[in-house]
Amino acid sequence: MDETPGQRRGRGRPREVVRRPSGEGAPLAQRPKDYPATTRAILEAAHRVLLKGGTAGLTLVAVAREAHVDVTTVSYHFGTRLGLIEALMDVLYSDTIADFADRAAGLPEQADRWDAYISTVERICEDREASRAYFEIATLALRDEALRTRLARLNTWTISAFTEALHGTTDLDTPSRALAELVFAAVDGIELHHAIAQDDYPLDEVLALLERLVLQALHRPQPDPTTHGT
Repeated sequence: MDETPGQRRGRGRPREVVRRPSGEGAPLAQRPKDYPATTRAILEAAHRVLLKGGTAGLTLVAVAREAHVDVTTVSYHFGTRLGLIEALMDVLYSDTIADFADRAAGLPEQADRWDAYISTVERICEDREASRAYFEIATLALRDEALRTRLARLNTWTISAFTEALHGTTDLDTPSRALAELVFAAVDGIELHHAIAQDDYPLDEVLALLERLVLQALHRPQPDPTTHGT
């Protein structure tokens, strides 16, 4: 069971706990690399357990065994199984998005920021283990209201982060907002199909086409399709 003796006694939670109320997204300021060492180790163990046994095998006991800690230590940091899954969900989002935002902040030209975005998408797709973990949790979230709410807010946060980096603002008109949503959905689909197809998926060609379509929608000059950059 996920309940622990510490929880039944009402023991207080440590200051370094990264869990937030169900459905609440993670701000860019909170990065996994800034978590305490034990917290990071447990989340890394949870990622490995998820890849081995899917969400069904992602229990506090299994994660504790993988992390070589007592199960009460996992409970102390994350509370319940739901808290652990929520924190793992945050990790799968925050590092990539924050890295992109940091990189884009130093690029004055929108074209350069778009190139940085495409490079970010390429890295996301190439990390098949992260893709597997993300879609395992996304599937679980479809059946769990708290996780679904959290994932929806994380998606909104992600779109806002990319939009602000690309356009310098999140206050977009309706067509621009629709384009941002479409690109985000397309990237999710590309990542999923790439993960399924493995080496048979024409990732470079698909991303080049996405880039041309978006630039056309933005009414900007289109790049030479034979010189797609990273």
